[in-house]
Amino acid sequence: MKKTLPLLLRLLGPALLIIFLANANLGQLWETMRTARPGPILLSLLLMPPFVLIKAWRWLRIMRELGLQFDYRTAAGVYTVGLFYGATTPGQAGDLLKAVYVRERGQPIAPAMLSVVLDRLFDLLLMAAFATVGIFALGRLLPSRELQTALVIAMGLGLAVLTVVLVARGPRTWVLTVALPRVAPGLAVSLTRWNSQLHGLSLRPALAVELALLSLGSASFTFLRLWLLFLALGLSQVPLPVVVGVSALIAVLQVLPISIAGVGVRDAALIAVLLPYGYTTEQALALSALFLLINLQHIAVGFILSFWYPLARAGEERRTRGTLNQHDA
Repeated sequence: MKKTLPLLLRLLGPALLIIFLANANLGQLWETMRTARPGPILLSLLLMPPFVLIKAWRWLRIMRELGLQFDYRTAAGVYTVGLFYGATTPGQAGDLLKAVYVRERGQPIAPAMLSVVLDRLFDLLLMAAFATVGIFALGRLLPSRELQTALVIAMGLGLAVLTVVLVARGPRTWVLTVALPRVAPGLAVSLTRWNSQLHGLSLRPALAVELALLSLGSASFTFLRLWLLFLALGLSQVPLPVVVGVSALIAVLQVLPISIAGVGVRDAALIAVLLPYGYTTEQALALSALFLLINLQHIAVGFILSFWYPLARAGEERRTRGTLNQHDA
């Protein structure tokens, strides 16, 4: 049962989509897709490069703070490849492979892994804040306003505490050298080594502001790209704050282990938001398909770039350089 439960949870989203499609007018759905304006869709797809470049710069800033040596061009390429792995794995876990790319290029794995985790956390923190609007927009699906408020506070505080523990030197040192060794004494040596590797990272005001601004910049491109998809289907009656809120809420929900690539949960959120504005289930399903189109773009571009940034080649080149240096010595 323990092995099948995660799979059953993953199938919850696809099951929802099947139910929505079974009750939808497929002819009307096709007509909605056919009459979508191509201009906003194309512009949304063309905005992928600045979205990636800002995210890559934030990740590079975190890596440099951790003492990792990485150039911007490689960071942008690896970040794009990470989008491919993240979009094709449950809970976007494949995004962590970026740390393997960093290790294969001669950097220690512990700070490399932390850089990826922190990069994801900054996105989740920001999306959790914007998702507050989305939660209240979906208020009719929840039994009370108190539950809405509790969800927002729990989600925001949980991510904020986790970020502080990972970034701030004092709390991180206490967790790695005091708290965790008490729970797992056998890992004490490894935890101490990881703590020393992460010693250079500390939550300074200047760093926090810089990372927050970069996060806002990348999020702005995300919301702009999705808003263009609303316009492509003529869904102009939905206020921009609601577009931002539901888009952020979907980003958070897609990380949960209840779907595959957001299928089903994304549709449910969009249906719940669009129906009160007089739009149909078919229009919500068409919009969800356009959201998926952006994910497919990330997969396609990341997959192509993965041929330029293969893990095996990086490791082989590093080993070759080490062998040559030994011979020279």
